[in-house]
Amino acid sequence: MYRLLSLALIFLFIGLIDSDAQRRQTSYESLLQRTDQPSSYIDHVLLPERDGTTNAAFIFRLDHDLIAFLRKRDNMRAPSPGMEFFAPLRMGLEIFEGTRPESRRESRSSVSVFRETWQDTVWVETFEETKSRFNHVEGLLKTTLAPGDYHYSLQLSRGGSVREQSSSLRNLKIHPKDGETGREMILLSSLEENENGSFAELLNFGSSVLYGQNYTVLISLPDTLFNSEETNFYLDIHRQAMPGDGEEWNLRQMIELTNDHLIRISNPEFSEDKNRIGFSFTHEDDGALFAAIEVPNSELENSRFRLSLMRDDAEEPLSRRIVNSQWLDMPVSLYNLDVAIDMMRFILTDEQLREMKSGSSAARESKFRQFWKERDPTPDTEFNELLAEYFRRIDHAYARFTTFQNPGFDTDQGRAYIIYGPPLRTERRLPANAPARELWEYPGRTLIFEATTGFGDFRLISEN
Repeated sequence: MYRLLSLALIFLFIGLIDSDAQRRQTSYESLLQRTDQPSSYIDHVLLPERDGTTNAAFIFRLDHDLIAFLRKRDNMRAPSPGMEFFAPLRMGLEIFEGTRPESRRESRSSVSVFRETWQDTVWVETFEETKSRFNHVEGLLKTTLAPGDYHYSLQLSRGGSVREQSSSLRNLKIHPKDGETGREMILLSSLEENENGSFAELLNFGSSVLYGQNYTVLISLPDTLFNSEETNFYLDIHRQAMPGDGEEWNLRQMIELTNDHLIRISNPEFSEDKNRIGFSFTHEDDGALFAAIEVPNSELENSRFRLSLMRDDAEEPLSRRIVNSQWLDMPVSLYNLDVAIDMMRFILTDEQLREMKSGSSAARESKFRQFWKERDPTPDTEFNELLAEYFRRIDHAYARFTTFQNPGFDTDQGRAYIIYGPPLRTERRLPANAPARELWEYPGRTLIFEATTGFGDFRLISEN
C-alpha cells in the first residue's frame, strides 16, 4: 500500500557509517534485528471549547506483533466463526498536575486529576495475524481540562502485566482561549464534509506520517493572527539534511496560507469507530480558528521533516512540529548504505562491486544512487520500481531459503530468486534412492535443484 519510493529519500534511512570498524559490524542480520521490533504510537490532540476549557484526546495504535495473543480455549465463544486467537487489552491513562517531575521521588507527590481505562479483546483467525505489523489495534481516551500545566502517562496491561508505552511521562500544556503560544499541529489522514458538519480522521501514527501518502495538518490559530491584510503566512516544510550536506535543514516546500485554508471548529466530539479515530465538528462563526493545509507528502522524500508556520514579518515560527516519514515495509537492506551495496553482489561483477564500495560515504552514496537512477523504469516519478523489487527479493530470499549453514540470499535457490524472481511453476520430485529435486520453471529457462541434506539445503545442478 505504501509503495512510493524516491532515490533521494532512501539515504536518510540508510545509516551512513564512516569508520571501517562500524561498517564491519553492520550486517543484514543486525539490521533485521533492529528493524523487526514491534511498534506502538502515542499522541495527544487538544481542541478548545467555547467556555475556555479544552477537549483532550489521548490516542494510541498498537501493532499486532506487540500484543501477546493466546489461543482460544474450548469453552470460549469467539465473536465470529474462525477466530482462533485472542488478546485481552487494557490501556490506562493518568493525568497529573504540573510539569513532568525530574525525579522518581518527585513523581510520587504528583497530584492525579484524571484516571481512565480503555479495554478491549482483540480476536484474529490465524497465527500469522498475531505476528503482523500491518494489522493493528487503536483506541482513544478523552477528557476535558482547564488551562494549566499537566503531565500524563499511558500504560498497557496484558494478562496482568503492565508495559509502559511511553518512555517517560509526557508534558501537556493547556493554554487560555486565544492564547498567543502553544498552537497545536494536528496530523489528519482525511478531512471530510458531511450533512452534520465535518469529520476529521486522525492519522494516529504518533509523530510519524506515512511515506508516499498526502496528509492534512490542522493548525490552531488565534484570531488576532489574521487581523492584517498586509501580513502573509506560510507553512514551511524543511527536510533534515544528510551528513555532509551542509545546513541541518533544507527547505522542500513553502505553502502560502489563504482564506481557503481557514476553518472554524465548534462543538468538537472525539470518537472511534471501525478503526477510524477522529472528531466531528460543526462550523460556526464563534468557533476556534484553524488552518487546514494538505501536505504533498507524495512528492517528498522518506525522511525527517520540520513543519513551521511562519509569517513574513517575523523570524521565529508561530508553530512547529517534527514529523518522521514512515515506510512500513521498507526492505531491510535499505536501512544501511554499506549493506545495500553489498547485496548488489548478485548483479555486479567483483570489479564493479569493489568500485561501488570504494570512497567516502558521500561517494558510495552517489554511485549507488546513480546506478539505480540509470535503471529506473519510470524516471519521471518518485518511485523506482526496479530498486524496490530487487531489495524486496533479498528479504524474501532470506525469509524463505535460510538454512543452518547459510543465509537465504547466499543459497543457490535464494540467488536464483533474487536474479530471476518468483518462478512460474515449481515441482518437487522424490526419485527412488536419490535426493529430492525441485524444478523451477521460467519463460525459456528451467532450474533444477537437488537436496544436499534433509534440512532444506538445495544446490543448483542444472540450468536449461
